[in-house]
Amino acid sequence: MKTYFCFIERDILGTPHMEPLAAETDAEALIEAEALLRTHASGIAAHVLCENLRIGTVRRPEVSGT
Repeated sequence: MKTYFCFIERDILGTPHMEPLAAETDAEALIEAEALLRTHASGIAAHVLCENLRIGTVRRPEVSGT
């Protein structure tokens, strides 16, 4: 069983936020990360990690061009 983690990149200084995801697939992990990103006002991106690999990144729509 894979263990997914989400790292929330923020636009302010402070402690980075990282938490495990309950997802069972890469696609589920990205969806869950997108939902988690919406709960963080200062979040600009959510990076999904599994073991030593970055599965993908979800960005807020207003920063997707950067």
